[in-house]
Amino acid sequence: MGLPLPSLEPVAPQVWRVAAAEGESTPDNGGLVTESVLVQERDRLWLVGSGPTPARGEALACAIEAALGRKVTDLINTRAHPELAMGNTAFAAARVWALDDVARAMAARCRECLARLAQRIGGLARALDDSAIRVPDKRLGADGASQGQLGPFQWWALPRAKGERTLVLRLRERPIVIAQGLVWPAAVPNLRDTESALMLDSLRALRGIAKGAITVLGEQGPTGTTEDINSHMDYLVSLRAAVRARVRNGADANIAIEAISLPMFGKRLGNGEIDALNRQRVWREMENASFRR
Repeated sequence: MGLPLPSLEPVAPQVWRVAAAEGESTPDNGGLVTESVLVQERDRLWLVGSGPTPARGEALACAIEAALGRKVTDLINTRAHPELAMGNTAFAAARVWALDDVARAMAARCRECLARLAQRIGGLARALDDSAIRVPDKRLGADGASQGQLGPFQWWALPRAKGERTLVLRLRERPIVIAQGLVWPAAVPNLRDTESALMLDSLRALRGIAKGAITVLGEQGPTGTTEDINSHMDYLVSLRAAVRARVRNGADANIAIEAISLPMFGKRLGNGEIDALNRQRVWREMENASFRR
């Protein structure tokens, strides 16, 4: 029996999204933690994010065909992240696009990423072997460009960490921005595999890109707005300042990390799991920086 078909949620005329589970990949959510976005542009159908496994990709492809009566023509992988790219093989007829450095990173690291994803989602990863890997062959930014146009989108490449960029997309004809890996509407940002200072810089750039936008579609959670970008920036500034002060005072990490309180973000912290991981990550960053002085 195949997986149940995901639901296509209308965002605007000719724009849909497939919601994702919140938090980290687990056996319960099967790695479906990055939402997909579908955009129809005349005779082309663009999909941003193919899902975490070939089976999830096939279910998504079937749902799209059942709803729209057509196949995806173009697929975009916004960054080197298995949860949004291991469904690529389900869209055999589609062109697959990515930043040149993202495609090269995927080619070099896909097997390692598959192993890590398989460990997170357990038995649902049985079909994750080399046959699940399809590296994008349509490259953006190979000429050194960090922004441009692709189909119905304007695109920008923004860093999450040194050497790790994500593709931000803004629809030219609609006030919609897609910012996977940078925005988690109604929550706090997940700093896994990031550098907080670079994330903050990229959020500042994203705020300019999203000026005038009505809808911001992020990694997971509900549809968002530019207020989510502002809140993420405030959170990172507050978290970095709190950690920096404690590191400079020579506080014990185990006690100080637990004692950090950011009550102004209470509604966004959820069960606190991501915030706890963020505190640990920023502490390591600040501590390592102090050692290098």
